Amino acid sequence: MACHGADATGIEGLGKDLTNSDFIRGMTDGELATFIKEGRPSSDPANTTGVDMPPKGGNPALSDQDLLDIAAFLRSLQ
Repeated sequence: MACHGADATGIEGLGKDLTNSDFIRGMTDGELATFIKEGRPSSDPANTTGVDMPPKGGNPALSDQDLLDIAAFLRSLQ
């Protein structure tokens, strides 16, 4: 959660608040895991921070199960 803060409430200009997110609530765990796996470039029109979100949050060692676990954790923050 380096880009989103230790408490997942976001870091201004870097990572969004993940504790109250319509984006997260609007996705299934599978969709969210895929989003984390693929990341989001700063050039994506839907990217509102202007900062790249690297695939797997910059941790290539994350497995598909890890990504599903992260998605479930993010869902628990809602």
